[in-house]
Amino acid sequence: MEMTTSPKKYQRRKSKSSDESKGVNEKKFDFYNYDRRALEKEMWILGRLMNGQQFKTVEEANDFYRHARESNAIGHFRPDTVEDQAQHLAYEAFSKKGAERRNMAIQALEISKNCPDAYVILAEMERDNNRKIELYTKGVESGEKVLGKEIFDRDRGNFWGIIETRPYMRAQEGLALALWDSGQLDRAQEIYELLLELNPNDNQGNRYSLLLLYLYRNDFEKAKRVLNQYDEDSAYWSYNKALLLFLTTGITIESKIALRKAFESNKYVPAFLLREAKLPPESNYITPGEPDEAGSYVKASGPLWLKNFEALKWLVNEFSRYVKDEKKAQGQFRGL
Repeated sequence: MEMTTSPKKYQRRKSKSSDESKGVNEKKFDFYNYDRRALEKEMWILGRLMNGQQFKTVEEANDFYRHARESNAIGHFRPDTVEDQAQHLAYEAFSKKGAERRNMAIQALEISKNCPDAYVILAEMERDNNRKIELYTKGVESGEKVLGKEIFDRDRGNFWGIIETRPYMRAQEGLALALWDSGQLDRAQEIYELLLELNPNDNQGNRYSLLLLYLYRNDFEKAKRVLNQYDEDSAYWSYNKALLLFLTTGITIESKIALRKAFESNKYVPAFLLREAKLPPESNYITPGEPDEAGSYVKASGPLWLKNFEALKWLVNEFSRYVKDEKKAQGQFRGL
């Protein structure tokens, strides 16, 4: 079976009120083109400052946080251990670009080899995929050393909620993508499954890659389980659900309803699938219901529809009916 390369990150656009954008002066920079990983630094430092504190109430913890910000204790923070010094520098590197970012990652590793984010940065800037795998693997191994074995059992299911685990999870995610690109699908699948076990809330969006991998491998039972576990109205989810239903049950009332819901989630997908419209340029984020979301979906899942030509014919016929029904409904509305 012909495989596509690993998908780009499928990220839905966040509102300005999201937690990660609080306190950010959007007039100074474009938040959507900013590396959000740099925004973790304040939370990471706060965790270090709060370590060992005995708070009796939530109010006491909030007061401590407020005082830390007002006194600029966060800005004046200086890490004690070499591992923390390296991670602190890696967070700084996320806010830089180009050679400066690379050099800061290298400096972080000179301070401590146990810095997963430094390996992640270098891997992301590497062109050779074998070298990417090597760097991401070192990131995973260093993350395991920093975290220790106990945390994988104790905090399984809430990993992303512990900020110290995030560099390890980033290294694992990058490794899975690189393994996918090298054709090592079994290993990539194992990593995605592990990441969802560690963090079922899936803040990283690994469910999109895992679902796509299941579909490409015709593992429909596992694809169905993931779809049911993360029910959402995104184009990625709704169109792949309709495709899965067609591949497993054919044209039924259920598959037709699913495809209609897919059209309602994003009307641009059919035109991009049929190449009747040019795909929009890639973006760091996608907007639900808009062309950038449709383009992101088609780049990742388009080959699945092309491979299953009968499914594509079904989509075309149903979309034609959908458009006619929409026009008819609009005409009736105008006649009221």
